[in-house]
Formats: sequence, structure tokens, C-alpha cells
Amino acid sequence: MTKFEENSVNKGFLLALFTASKFCVFDLLHNKPGLDAEQIAQEIKASVKGTETLLEACVSLGLLRTKDTTGHPKPVFENTELATHFLRSDACFSLHAYIQHCNDTLWPLFSHLDSAVQEGTSQREKVKKCKEMSEDSFCNSREAKLRFMHAMHSSAKVAATDVATAFDLSSYKTACDVGGCTGAIAYELIKVYPDLSVTVLDLPAVVEISELFQRQHADKRVTFKAGDFLKDELPKADVYILVRILHDLTDEKLHILLRKISDACTPGCCLLLSEIFLEENRSGPSRGLLQALSMSEGKQRSAVEYSRILKDHGFITVQVKHTNNFLDSMMCVKA
Repeated sequence: MTKFEENSVNKGFLLALFTASKFCVFDLLHNKPGLDAEQIAQEIKASVKGTETLLEACVSLGLLRTKDTTGHPKPVFENTELATHFLRSDACFSLHAYIQHCNDTLWPLFSHLDSAVQEGTSQREKVKKCKEMSEDSFCNSREAKLRFMHAMHSSAKVAATDVATAFDLSSYKTACDVGGCTGAIAYELIKVYPDLSVTVLDLPAVVEISELFQRQHADKRVTFKAGDFLKDELPKADVYILVRILHDLTDEKLHILLRKISDACTPGCCLLLSEIFLEENRSGPSRGLLQALSMSEGKQRSAVEYSRILKDHGFITVQVKHTNNFLDSMMCVKA
């Protein structure tokens, strides 16, 4: 298979995944396993031909499998283990919300890739304007924020264990998860480290909605503080956590934040950084490089690049770990 063909397959995989998730095919087959294409089409209110094509694509990608059953003239479909564990909306490690976020928010950015390359800027406002022109948008509504937080929560839950266990943090007693959203990382940290307490710092609107994600985690070791990490004073802590924060900031904002964290730290304090670390020579396929094409305000970096930046703010890199999950991790200590 040529690289062009391989890339086309990867694009087809995303489109099939996005579409099947949007139609809640994996939820349907979990609740009603063993439906044929015609029955599924009826349930999702789509054409039989289109549904059959989508289902066959999902089978070829390992998301579904077919089974011949006695007395049934057509093959029936059921979820694979991959779909059961990650693609159902009610699965413990469900990525359903994150997949919908990618489909609705991230994927449209690539339709403006030529503008992104020409301008070197984020195309989010352009996509937002297009949506507003085509429909009554609620981009700034509570519903939109909640959808975004569901997306971040689902992806954070999948990566949370690897982030929390990447390094030994047992000697620390307090942590601040800067921009910690729903607290998915914080709750995983206190499971791994029973003596640790974590403050989740995020914007007031985020903290208000985050209560919806806390009902099953009534634990006083995790507290939420409303504030703007670029403007407000940071909570005192032994460990500062930055998960998927720095790559989305301009250089100016990045240095403002790191300066604030450095000023809040005493020697020996820890900074736990989790991002997608690029290969130093940018070789091989990279999800980080492809994400960078969407042109957020910031940029994706290698572990070496992050180490240099953090060194300028008084942090020494102790260890880097590639987790083979969504995120890699780096542990730094204030000199």
C-alpha cells in the first residue's frame, strides 16, 4: 500500500468512526446485539444502502463484526471489544463525547487548512462564523460548553491512569491541576496517592458546570477553585499539573503561566507536564503534528523543546515517559 493509499484509509477510518458514533451505532448494538443492516437502518432512521456501507466499513476497521445466525437470512452485526470498551457512550472509558467533539469542532478546521497555512493562525473563528451563518449557533451557550467538557472528560479518563502513574509522586502532599476542567486527572491521582489532595483550577464557568461530573466522586481531597490561571493567583501546592495546556497557548501566554508557576514554587516543588511529545527530528507519523495543522494559538513541541523552555523558568527535567496513550509525560523539579 502506498503512503497516499494509507492516508486515504486513515481518513476513511475517521469518517466511518465519526459517522457511526453520530448515529450511536455502537450503543444500539450493545443494547440490541444481533441486528442486520436493514434493522439497524430502521433504528437509526437512515437508508439501508448507506447503513450497510457504513457497517461494512466498520467491520473492515475492526469496530464491528458480523455473525451468521441460524434462521436469519442476512448476517447480523455486533460490537467488537474495542467498540464495547471505548465507543459506547456509557462505557467506563468511553470516547464517544471526544469523538463527537472531533467531528463537530476539530474536523471542520481542516476544511480551512489552506487559510491556516497562509495566515498561520487558528481557523476556529472562521469555522464558528460558518456555523452561525448556517444555523442558530449556540457556540457560547452552556450546552456547547458542556459538550466540550464531556469531550475533554472522556479523553482525560482514558489517559488519566497513565498520567497519574507515570512517575512516583508519593512524597508530595498537595497538587494543583491547572486548567483541570472536570477533575478527571485529579480523581485518578488521589486513587493512586491516598495522601494527596488536589485543587483543580479553572475558569468560573467551567467550575460551575464541573459539578455535573463530580456526583460520583464525593471526595474532599479534590476541591475546585474558580480563576483565570493567566491572571489570578495560583493555589499553593507541592505539585503543579499541566495536562494539554501548553500546546494551546501562544508563546506569550505560555511564558506568563510558567512564570506564575515558577514564582509559586519553592525549591523541590514538582511540575508534571503531559502533552503529545513530538519526535525531535519530526520523523514518522505523528498525531501531534497533524493536530498542529489545525493551527491553534500555540504549537506542538518535542520533550527536548519543553525541557529547554522549562529550564528557563527554573525547572530541571528529571524524567520523560512516552506512555503509548493519548499523552506523554514529563516530570520536572524546581531548582
